[in-house]
Amino acid sequence: MLNNILRMGTAIFILFLSLYCGRNDTSSTNDTRSFDASKSDSSAIEVVDEMWQALGGREAWAKARYLSYRWIVEREDSVLADYRHDWDRYTGRYRAEGTNRDGNHFVALFNVQSRQGDVYLDGVELPDDSTKANMLERAYARFINDSYWLLMPYKLNDPGVILSYDREQEIQNKGYDVVKVTFEQVGLTPDDTYRAFINKQDRLMHKWEYVLQGQEPDAEPTVAWWMDWQEFDGIKLALDRQFEDRSIRIYFKDVTVSSTVDEDVFQLTERTF
Repeated sequence: MLNNILRMGTAIFILFLSLYCGRNDTSSTNDTRSFDASKSDSSAIEVVDEMWQALGGREAWAKARYLSYRWIVEREDSVLADYRHDWDRYTGRYRAEGTNRDGNHFVALFNVQSRQGDVYLDGVELPDDSTKANMLERAYARFINDSYWLLMPYKLNDPGVILSYDREQEIQNKGYDVVKVTFEQVGLTPDDTYRAFINKQDRLMHKWEYVLQGQEPDAEPTVAWWMDWQEFDGIKLALDRQFEDRSIRIYFKDVTVSSTVDEDVFQLTERTF
């Protein structure tokens, strides 16, 4: 999961297990499956439709072919994880870069649809063996986890998602529509449950709560605020995650969204940050 976290001690590793969102990806533009509205309630669908407009709209999202960003985890001003992601949503090409559990710099060049590709450790290409297969599996898990932390609002109409209107709630004098998000046997962890807090004024998601697969259904949820909403090439992304009751933060740097792709990015095998 969070590869370079493992060597920082059991306590931190346990903490980060609760940050892992093992959703599957169905947001590539060539996915032929569709969201089944009949399994969600109309009130929740209406709220999510209004959120889509606030995000920039489905057409703007469809044009966002290329995404690049760094996913960073900090605890008390100490960086615990830092991964760069580059994604061609039209073809599935992907580049993941970071540091593995042994402290080696890695670059994985693969396709998120086939999950096949190449891996470089400290600039040296790995042969076709179990080490490479394991690294590709971990790179794919990084893609699933880290992209969900950035793009969850755009994935509420993915195939297999079930939306339920949970409640209205006022927090710090601001009103929210709370939408419960569950899954119909899709993804790496289909028993995850999320609640999206969508602001009644700007219709953006300002907060989420989640209980992950393996936790008790009545477990205390993990709560994080989605902050620092900014616009990138017609779509809006929140760049900061502030947790309640935890001295931890997830944030995004070097974010790029574009309708075009720099082909050279998916050839880079050297360190870029």
